[in-house]
Parts: sequence; C-alpha cells; structure tokens
Amino acid sequence: MADSQINIISWRRYLTRNLTVVPELLGLSHEFTFRNGQVKIELPSSDNLPKEITDAPIMESDDSLVTIKSYREEAGSKVPLEVSVKSLDVQVDLGELVTLPQEVLTRQPNPVDLLSKEQGTQLDNTINSHTYFADDAFDWWIRILRWKSGNGSIARPEIHGLHSGWGTHLLDSATKHRFWRSGITLNIYLGGAITLKIWQDVEATIKQGQESPVYVDLMFDGIEQLKVGNLQQSVVQLAVACEAFMRTRLMQNLPKGLPATIVKYIDEASISKVQDYFFKDTLDNEQKKVLKSINSRLHQLFNARNTILHSGRKTDLTSADCQQYVGATKKLIAI
Repeated sequence: MADSQINIISWRRYLTRNLTVVPELLGLSHEFTFRNGQVKIELPSSDNLPKEITDAPIMESDDSLVTIKSYREEAGSKVPLEVSVKSLDVQVDLGELVTLPQEVLTRQPNPVDLLSKEQGTQLDNTINSHTYFADDAFDWWIRILRWKSGNGSIARPEIHGLHSGWGTHLLDSATKHRFWRSGITLNIYLGGAITLKIWQDVEATIKQGQESPVYVDLMFDGIEQLKVGNLQQSVVQLAVACEAFMRTRLMQNLPKGLPATIVKYIDEASISKVQDYFFKDTLDNEQKKVLKSINSRLHQLFNARNTILHSGRKTDLTSADCQQYVGATKKLIAI
C-alpha cells in the first residue's frame, strides 16, 4: 500500500446566533495570519438562500445555514434585505505534513483499519491542537466583529433569563380566581446588519494586528449579564470597563519623559482621582461636556461596584439603574 504525504488543514463550524448580514456579504471570507497559522473564516454562500421567500422564514428548517430576516417587494419579486447567518466555517492551516496510506484519501473519515495505533494517536493529537487553535482564532475574530459592529450579542451562547413571559396575575386569596393580569412583555434584542463597510473595517483591523479593546469586551459582557437579570455581575463588568477605558486613555496621553515615580503614582491612583482630576485633562472641550453629563452616573456606578465587592451584595440595585449605567458606559467609551 503506497504512502502519501498530506498537507493538513482543518475545518470547524461555529454557531453565530444574532449575526445578521446584508446579502452581498454571503460567500465572503476573511483570511489572516493568527499566531503561527493561517486562518480562513467564511460566510455561507448565497446558494444557501431559500429558492422562494415566504412570509414566515422562521419556519425554515433548523439545519439551514441562513434564513431571510427581511425583504422588499420589487417588480413583483421579493428581494432579501437582511440575512440571518446561523453558522460559519473556520479553516486552519498550521503548515503540518503527515505521511499516511494513500487510500485514506478515498475512504470515509477515520479509516482505522488502514492506520497503525501510533498514526491514529498522532491524528487525534493533531485534531486537538487544531481545535484549540480554531477556537482561539474564532474568539479573536468574533470580538473584533462585535467591536466594529457595536453588537455585543453576536455568537453569544443562548442563555435565558428568569422570566417565563407570563404576566403578573391578581387573585382572590379564597377562591384563587384570577381577576386581573398585566400585559405580556417580550424582550427582543436586535442588532443592525453587518454591512460591506463594517466587513471591510473588520478586515483592515485584522491586517493591522489589532484586537478588541478589553473595555469594549467588558462592556458587552455587562450588557449580556443585564439581559438575563444578573444585575450585580452587570454592574461589576460595566464599572471595570469604564475604569479600564479611563486608565488606558490616561496612560496613553501622559507626557513623555515623566519621572517613573509620577507615572507610578498616577497608575496606582484611585479611580475617583483618575475620574475627577487626571482623565478629564486628556479630553477636548466637546468630550469634557460629554463627561460632565455622565459624571454623576459614573460615580454611582463605581460606588455600586464597590458596595458589591466589599459587602458581597447590593440589595437596592434595579434593572433601571443598570440601564442607566449601560448608557453612561457607552457614552464614555465613545468619547
């Protein structure tokens, strides 16, 4: 049985909940160097679109890679406007060569009868290393996509909050008869579609070797925690996001040549000193107006964070409070 030298690449598919794109992006890919390997992340092609657009795209089969989210009527035809991408593919090339019987290229996967135990173990190890590598590459890429699109819910795990969707009922305590009920509230979180401009911005960011700022990741994490009712976790992550942004901005704008002792003093200063004295000096007049409009809310956020971390709980925290903190965090990071 002849042997063949095979250049190994790997393929892995990832779920991409809450990812909506314009139809023009279907079939496009991002190819880039990540660590010591080459990565290709590819959207499903337009061939996966349904042949006929119905008024109930949600009824399409669960195994479809894309569904049409919205469309317009044009000359009697329905033209897709936005497409929901359920999953995408990641290909990894680590430049690895392996010598195997040539027949493995004509058989179904895992032809164990053709391989020695050592060869099988080698391939299992290769699978594991490619899996970890692909996971890291996809995580790096998806964080950039969230950052550039402003949509932190893309490719998040499907987590449900505590509420059932039922309204609140008033009952007679004796008969248990329900005589009044509230309306039913549905929380639907929508993000805009990824456009060609956003896609190209992500590509340019990748080529420059940038990554999503940690304060952006933390802000998105705080928003996701709020969606499922984890108010305390939301406050902590939003506060850390704001602090990380201010400290990063401050350290980047320190004059060159400052003595190391002064730099250390500023770096170790409390967040209240950073917020009230140091940070604002890095801003222009318009940015200072924005900071002034949210300054009291930021103080409340940091105080709430401190209460949670120092006492273990903040009992008077409300969802409305957290919504205000999200708004302040977004305005701060947008400065």
